[in-house]
Amino acid sequence: MPHAFPHRYAAELEPKDESTSLLKAPPRPPLVGGNPPEFDGNAEWWSPEHLLLSALQLCFRGTFNALSARAGVKARSYQTRAEATLDKTEAGIVFTRIKLIAAVTVPAADVERTKELLAKAKKHCIISNQLKTEPTLEANVRAA
Repeated sequence: MPHAFPHRYAAELEPKDESTSLLKAPPRPPLVGGNPPEFDGNAEWWSPEHLLLSALQLCFRGTFNALSARAGVKARSYQTRAEATLDKTEAGIVFTRIKLIAAVTVPAADVERTKELLAKAKKHCIISNQLKTEPTLEANVRAA
């Protein structure tokens, strides 16, 4: 059962050197973060861009799980991939496209209902609703 609102969250950033930082939100393990290679960083670090796409996927999955449980739909497999395009625009450097690709396998009787639940999860995902560029959803639901 979810906790009563309001919910509060905190995270910390601790610089390691000139380019990298530790992202902390105890008791979770720290993440090493920094700029991606496209901004003179390192491909091994978690970049803000990758963290944003990961946050979108985690939120979407949690929302989908909650909606599926209420609907009595049980996925046999679930996987997502988030893709984004960052570009220069008149408004500055922004994500001009964010695509969330969801591949879900459910019993044949639940295929259409699952498509509806995925669309509803996108609509109610907290992270999705905070983004300036609205993510598109590609839902691939297969019968088991």
